[in-house]
Amino acid sequence: MKNRVKIIPIFLFVLTILVLDRFLFLPGRMEGTWDYEYGTYIGDSISFTQNIDIVNNFEVKIQDNKKLDSFYLVGCYFGNLYLINKETFEYTKYVAYESNADRF
Repeated sequence: MKNRVKIIPIFLFVLTILVLDRFLFLPGRMEGTWDYEYGTYIGDSISFTQNIDIVNNFEVKIQDNKKLDSFYLVGCYFGNLYLINKETFEYTKYVAYESNADRF
């Protein structure tokens, strides 16, 4: 019983941190350009300023070549953008774009 009393506050604290992160910091991490790695192919690269529209913090709409696709936003962590296609439930991963100038 004592273990449950200790675990509940820790669980609530971690849950609070994850919710605050999703609503406060996630849109800022999505800024930039993303390169396709695998999953549903939307385009070679997508950009937060040109293609991505955040509907709410759990759904994004991406427009490329006059086609609008809806995705569930899994997360944007450590230079990776994780999406799930809303229609097919296929997992998609994009990585942060690095130009040749950034590498040197």
